[in-house]
Amino acid sequence: MLKLIVQNLEKRKIQTASIFLAIVISTAVLFSLLLLYDGVSKGIETSGKRMGADIMVVPSEVEGMIEETDLLFTGVPTTIYMSEDVESIIADVKGVEATTVQFYGQTLGSACCSTGTEQRIIGYDAESDWIIKPWINQSLSGELGENEVIIGCNVGGFEDGEGMLLGRKTRAVAVLEPSGTNLDFSILVNLDTARSFSKEIEGYDHFWEKYGQPEELISAVMVKTTEDKKASVANLIELKGDFKCITSSDVLGNLQNQMKVIFIIMLGAGILLGVASVFQLFARFYSMAWERKSELGLYRAMGASERDLKILILGEALLITSIGSIAGLTAGAGLYNLLLWLLVEETGFPFITPSFLTILLDVTILIILACLVGYLAVLAPLRQIGRIDPSIAMRKNDID
Repeated sequence: MLKLIVQNLEKRKIQTASIFLAIVISTAVLFSLLLLYDGVSKGIETSGKRMGADIMVVPSEVEGMIEETDLLFTGVPTTIYMSEDVESIIADVKGVEATTVQFYGQTLGSACCSTGTEQRIIGYDAESDWIIKPWINQSLSGELGENEVIIGCNVGGFEDGEGMLLGRKTRAVAVLEPSGTNLDFSILVNLDTARSFSKEIEGYDHFWEKYGQPEELISAVMVKTTEDKKASVANLIELKGDFKCITSSDVLGNLQNQMKVIFIIMLGAGILLGVASVFQLFARFYSMAWERKSELGLYRAMGASERDLKILILGEALLITSIGSIAGLTAGAGLYNLLLWLLVEETGFPFITPSFLTILLDVTILIILACLVGYLAVLAPLRQIGRIDPSIAMRKNDID
């Protein structure tokens, strides 16, 4: 029976190819959108729950250098600095519960580092930190050693636990769990180590002439506020000096709204493609029973039962939809990577790659959905088969 099903599909190459292509395209679009939606939703949810800092205070000049989303959600290297005395000023603001500082440096690509691309180096203060600890997948005591680093989950070059960083051999003592934030793309070191790294970079002298020696500089102050006081505390901090306050909840809220609009548009396009495929499949198989009445009647005359004919038609529908959906899933994986790259190029956003179980669930749902659509498309033809008279097979001119 399978051989006969395949032969029937091969005999109608154009019709089969059109249905197959429609299924592939609609499945690819829906699969890529599902993966993107899962990753963005998980990233926004995780970032919202465990962003760590309520407010990120940086020099006001950052507005002309880098987008807030790039600062929060990507590992784009940044060279922003201000005096370390800023922390004590911010700590005295009413509503501030805790502060910790970070110093940003950068690698210089594959010439001196095993990471392959430029990465943000974040120096942090282990004593006052509450941002990094929740993401470390193993317990660490005290500060990092001079040649010890913590790497984000998306940082390469430390596959065997060791790597080169600005000419120094370093050892990764921990890998951060996925957070959907800039931590996923960063290399974390002790605060003084980050300053030392940056001071040794050739060509950075103009920064130290402008801002002062790196030993006395920081890049950002991370602030924890009392409950529901983010906006008022941010206003008070900005009144204290030439600072910019980035409120994580506001950035996440704006991103969520932007992503919602993008996904509604893309989902609309995907649904339209899916509807067109369903309609094409339904129309094709709906007319099939009468278009092939001579062929089916001949099968009946040769001894095939009504059940055999139904299995034949149903098998053709399920075979083309199942193979089409599998091919669509493969194409969808490529489309997903392309769309993700385009979105990342446009703006930084929190994203956590869907887990294997999530991907498996999406794959299973789409394959079942495709087969269900194929089954529904042949329900009407299956009813018509019972009304085919074997005697029509005698009309030789009608036989396909």
